[in-house]
Amino acid sequence: MSVLFRNFWKKSKAGIYALILGLGLLLLNTVRAWAVPPSEALLIRNLAGWIEADKEAQPEQARLAAALSKSLEVYASLKDYKAVFLKRELSGARLGDLEEIFLKFEKPFKIYMKWLNKPKKGLEVLYERGKHRGQLAVHVPGLLFGLKPVIFLDPNSPWVREGSESYDIEDAGIGSFLIDFTKAVLKASKAGQLKIKWVGSESSDGNAVDVIFDAPGPDSTFFAKRCVVFFENSTGLPTKMELFDWNLKAMGVYVYQDLKINAGNADPEFKKQINHHLYKAYLKD
Repeated sequence: MSVLFRNFWKKSKAGIYALILGLGLLLLNTVRAWAVPPSEALLIRNLAGWIEADKEAQPEQARLAAALSKSLEVYASLKDYKAVFLKRELSGARLGDLEEIFLKFEKPFKIYMKWLNKPKKGLEVLYERGKHRGQLAVHVPGLLFGLKPVIFLDPNSPWVREGSESYDIEDAGIGSFLIDFTKAVLKASKAGQLKIKWVGSESSDGNAVDVIFDAPGPDSTFFAKRCVVFFENSTGLPTKMELFDWNLKAMGVYVYQDLKINAGNADPEFKKQINHHLYKAYLKD
């Protein structure tokens, strides 16, 4: 009986271990699903479905789907980030001058920007979705001799839109671009309007992909005809974007330098940059 029992226990033990492992994997996937917000989770599933359904998918497509999935997962897990943000946007018939900005973004959507170079040097802008009646809190150095340190402006006011005619504050940040770009990739792939080319060789810093949306023109999904996007290896996030219109004319160049994630409100660099009157508005619920 003891031999039979030992044999039975060995077989049963293997089954129990398999059951525990299976439950563990199920729990891990469930926790992972809870950790990723529904919007990002849906896009990740759609990316996987795209490659699985497309039996003729090229390596470039699978590589882009993998890069976007990783980037969405990373973005979903972070709470905030900061960077030196470099941008040139369409102003009139040409790209405007390079703007250098200290940028801090906090989820769900709170963004602070301080211009580091002329002619806007010292200008500070704070925007939080759903707060201050949808207005931007702005600090202009020396405005009214400092008697009104913070003013509130509508995002569509001409002064705010100067040098940024194509986009508003809700378009700002890595997450907005990442989600919009992924939606455009999925729509174009479904319509057979997607061209992908990975640029250059792999490097330790990251990789760039050149994507063309062969759609007739812009719509609510296609915000550009061509996007050249650089994915940073250290974070997996897109940190450089070049956008071109339907005439393949440059629309904007955006670079996130020295990107750091999850710095928190206690970040000393952020406290050093922000005007103390604006900081009070930043912390206000």
